Amino acid sequence: MAFEEILQYLVAKQAVTIYIILAISAYIENVFPPWPSDTMLLVGAFLAGRGELEYIPLYISVIIGGLAGAMTLYYLGNKKGRSFFEKYDKYYFKIENMQKIERWFEKWGNLLLIVSRFLAGIRSLVAITAGIGNVSVSRMTFFSLISFCLWYAILIGGMYLLKSNWQKLVGVIKSYNIIFILASALAATVWLVIIYKRSGIKK
Repeated sequence: MAFEEILQYLVAKQAVTIYIILAISAYIENVFPPWPSDTMLLVGAFLAGRGELEYIPLYISVIIGGLAGAMTLYYLGNKKGRSFFEKYDKYYFKIENMQKIERWFEKWGNLLLIVSRFLAGIRSLVAITAGIGNVSVSRMTFFSLISFCLWYAILIGGMYLLKSNWQKLVGVIKSYNIIFILASALAATVWLVIIYKRSGIKK
């Protein structure tokens, strides 16, 4: 959905309804990516700049929705365990990706949770892996909350500063997501090639 289409949809709604829609949107993006939650938030921030919404309720609503989505995936990973995802070892739930994220947890720990919202394409898998790895609820909640607070503050703050130049910010966010996804895919490919060559040497 384009910025203008979302704007036309939301502008006709009451403020409370918009907050709820944006919270649900933030939830959906974390559970069922891809979803244009960030663009919808930018529309909300644009409306806040015009005085049709309040910044604080807007900020709180998307944080609640996003964190709820991450915790849903965390509990799914914690309750279902690795064996559940091994049955669906393809595309989104690749076991190789989970193993890579597990190594990231061993190396980076809490920092991975703090930057998780910035990891386009794999942030949902970070939450699932945290659940499988039995990361404590308090640790998952606290550091994921920091991540969401930082990310949404950047988006809302960026729209506040640019205001009428919203096209520039929307373009930056889209480019960031595309570049990160491509970079992640390239890194994963290189890593698999290295593993394959090492296994061949051992044989």
